[in-house]
Amino acid sequence: MSETTDNWMVPGKEQLVAACRGFPHDDHPMLEAAGELARLHGLRERTPGYEMAELDRRRLQLVRSIDRWMTLATPVPGGGPANTETVGGMVDRLAQLIAHACGPSTAAPEPMFHDAWPSVVELAERYQDLVAALQAGTR
Repeated sequence: MSETTDNWMVPGKEQLVAACRGFPHDDHPMLEAAGELARLHGLRERTPGYEMAELDRRRLQLVRSIDRWMTLATPVPGGGPANTETVGGMVDRLAQLIAHACGPSTAAPEPMFHDAWPSVVELAERYQDLVAALQAGTR
């Protein structure tokens, strides 16, 4: 993949949610990782316990790659408060919520989607706030 200027822009919450939902997106390393995390969470629901370690290992690799990418794409923080969760961890949790809200196991009742969606929206807002603080160098 060639690294263009767009690949160094941190995706907004709308792009991230869309990638987790499997919608097409620009060739961006964070969006690719987010989409794969959502697919892995969807697979976890149908995977026997003895095969979970491999899925979780891949998830950890993706979380770490998001965190490394964020380290390169954002300024060094200026000593503000530390965040208790990394961007990669937050993207993983968001991917999990979206996989549960929009995945094949929720094809039955539509209320499940509507019950889970406020949690998705809240976490997406927290992601956007964290990204803004990282870009400003305050976190």
